[in-house]
Amino acid sequence: MTDTMKALAKTKPEVGLELIDAPIPVAGPEDVLIKVHRTAVCGTDIHIWNWDEWSQKNVPVPMITGHEFAGEIVAIGKDVDRRLKVGQRVSAEGHVIDLNSEAARAGHFHLDPATKGIGVNRQGAFAEFVVAPAFNVIELPDDVPYEIGSI
Repeated sequence: MTDTMKALAKTKPEVGLELIDAPIPVAGPEDVLIKVHRTAVCGTDIHIWNWDEWSQKNVPVPMITGHEFAGEIVAIGKDVDRRLKVGQRVSAEGHVIDLNSEAARAGHFHLDPATKGIGVNRQGAFAEFVVAPAFNVIELPDDVPYEIGSI
């Protein structure tokens, strides 16, 4: 495996995306590295492409976009639980939260004020590889095609 990958990124504060070479991300201790097989386009991606007012306020540049995806685990952080394994088919929830926040500890994950979005303000999945916290990873049954798992 080389040290770089192809990715679609918002590289300039203007309309459009650019195909770039980017470093392959590295999984931290509680993360998994996923080889992306399929992605889907969401309304958020259209906002980012158009570089509208919301995007200008929320998306730092440069940013690899895309948050709806499916693929296979190729590396696992040292603290990831046993439910996830290299070679496993997966997708992931795109909202990355602080599990130690008051909201998360109360079970109100959607209210975590430190939430980061994969492909919004954390590097995304319009790329050959993406890193996601193990907490966010969702196992895909073998009978669910990557095309469906990505949405």
